[in-house]
Amino acid sequence: MIADPTVYIAICLGLFLLGLFAGRFLNRAILRLPRHFEVIPAWKGVFAIEKRPGIYPPNRWYHCLPVVGTASLVGRSPYTGRRILAREPWLELLNGSLFVLAFVCMIPLESWNAVQADCLRSPLWAGEIYHWESVSHVFLWSRYFYFLFLIETLFVATFIDFDLWIIPDGVTFPAMVVGIIGQTLGIGFFLVPVWFQDPNLLHSLTPLIPALQWWPVQNTIPDWIIHHPVLHGFSVSAVGFLVGGGIVWAVRIIGGLILKREAMGFGDVILMAMIGSFIGWQPVVMTFFVAPVIALVVFVGVLIINLFSRQEFTWAMPYGPYLSIATLFVLFGWRHLWLIVDRIFMPGPLLLVFAFAMLIMLAFSLFVIQGLKWLVGIDPWPEDEPIWRSADQLHHFSGETIDPNQGNWKRNGWSGTQSGRGQLNEHRWRNRCQ
Repeated sequence: MIADPTVYIAICLGLFLLGLFAGRFLNRAILRLPRHFEVIPAWKGVFAIEKRPGIYPPNRWYHCLPVVGTASLVGRSPYTGRRILAREPWLELLNGSLFVLAFVCMIPLESWNAVQADCLRSPLWAGEIYHWESVSHVFLWSRYFYFLFLIETLFVATFIDFDLWIIPDGVTFPAMVVGIIGQTLGIGFFLVPVWFQDPNLLHSLTPLIPALQWWPVQNTIPDWIIHHPVLHGFSVSAVGFLVGGGIVWAVRIIGGLILKREAMGFGDVILMAMIGSFIGWQPVVMTFFVAPVIALVVFVGVLIINLFSRQEFTWAMPYGPYLSIATLFVLFGWRHLWLIVDRIFMPGPLLLVFAFAMLIMLAFSLFVIQGLKWLVGIDPWPEDEPIWRSADQLHHFSGETIDPNQGNWKRNGWSGTQSGRGQLNEHRWRNRCQ
């Protein structure tokens, strides 16, 4: 037991420094992972040493330090051909802050002193599945680094999506494996059980809906959860994977059919599936609903700034960063958020009906939006602007009456003039016919 808060502060400082060094590695991963589509070649490229020919400034010892060394190299490339971006020192500071924030939220001082593991779960399930009096610091640290792996993955995915509007498989697929294995081994531990319900509500609705009497779960928590914790851990991750990816995939399909354009990128589908494999299906549903709120706030702020600065504004934006921010919001604030929303997940089998109704409401809302666009004179389904290609240019010239002697080139029978206009074969055919 550690009663001195000074030790806790020292741990936070050590984690901050560790996060700075990890941030330097993540800067490299952000720039190198998108180079390959396959997972293994992508990570080989991250760890590869890419020395390129050229004369660079000499290597100094402080260049190896995060923030200070990175800031001294901004705009330069002393080791490889890659130029250090101005944002990289700031990203290292941000990552160090995330290390500390995750520790404070997941293992607060009172939980550390009492060796309790109640910092990420709901008090409703205390002692029902595991005996928490036997929890050790090893478990707390294991769970901390487990969720820290998720945070680091979201960090990389966010800035790749900002840069390129893609989320490579090299970012999400390794994290999926870690998420499923960690939950199966009990390292991450579920935030809430994979299924729970209010039995009183279920019994009161049975006379109105007779089919509920055949519902297999009549208690608050199914008995197999208590007797098979390993299977339960795997099911939490698997169901979270399916619900996280499925809910975004449904929006992608419905939005694509109604809006006639891509509503959500497939990278967002994989990202949400990966998040669900770490935190389970109830928290990932909360993440899905928190993300558009955060995106709307940022969107309105950027719109106002652009209006005052009279800069060009684009209506499209990558959505992955806001899914990542929403995940951190749900994860760090889980103890407080769950006390507010726990009743939402209590109806049990009626949740399936609610989910179907929400998909219907989504489709109806999109139809209403398209109708309002039509009423105010905006084309609901604007056609994409055509791209003028080289073949179109050649076809355009082939339909024009062109003087073969125009221009400043010397003629002398040079075939380049007709070839550049797409008329070489026609010119040869006409001369052959004559």
